[in-house]
Amino acid sequence: MMLSNSSNNRNKDIHYTLHPYTNLSAHEEEGPLVITRGEGIHVWDDQGNQYIEGLAGLWCVSLGFSEPRLSQAAAKQFDSLPYTHTFSHRSSEPVIELSERLISIAPQPMAKAFFVNSG
Repeated sequence: MMLSNSSNNRNKDIHYTLHPYTNLSAHEEEGPLVITRGEGIHVWDDQGNQYIEGLAGLWCVSLGFSEPRLSQAAAKQFDSLPYTHTFSHRSSEPVIELSERLISIAPQPMAKAFFVNSG
């Protein structure tokens, strides 16, 4: 918990960060809710308050925060190839394996998997 930096971080956020779908006038007065950690379905703010994160981090952590199996798999992958795109005929072993797995378990007949990294 970073209580000593809490006020400083709030001021920096107000000054430097533009938040989507946020009333900017209210944000300048109230400041942000600064989340410092997550575990399972819960997150904690810089004041130590615990919340249920009902939006799954806006759909990025639907399996929960700090899931050990995901952390281990990510660390293993980051050591070999943290990222590569699939443009212009490029692929990677994880993309190929996940594509095959997704097609095999899809509830509707599908021919291809298409990966994106945001909305």
